[in-house]
Amino acid sequence: FACGCSPGGRSLTCPPCPALPVPLTVFLTGSDRIPIYGMSSLRIIIQSTPSGEQYLPVAHTCYNLLDLPKYSSKEILSARLVQAIDHYEGFSLA
Repeated sequence: FACGCSPGGRSLTCPPCPALPVPLTVFLTGSDRIPIYGMSSLRIIIQSTPSGEQYLPVAHTCYNLLDLPKYSSKEILSARLVQAIDHYEGFSLA
C-alpha cells in the first residue's frame, strides 16, 4: 500500500491508517488529498453490479462511485478489492 503498510492476511484494515485507508481513498477518488471540508464531506456511492465473482471492483473517480460485484464471501470481497487497489495506476499529467 502507498501508506507503507502491507495487508496482513490480505485485509484492508491497517492500524496506523485513518478510518479510510489512503490506498482506498486514492482508488475511489483519484486523490490522496483530504477534501477541503474534511472526510465527512466525502460522499462515496457503492453500487452493486451483476457481474460475477471473477471481476474486480471498478472505481469511477469523477463521481466517487464504486461498482462492486456481488461476492459470495467477505474474504473474496477483500481479496478482489485489494487486488484492484494494488493494480490501480491512476492518471497523471506527467
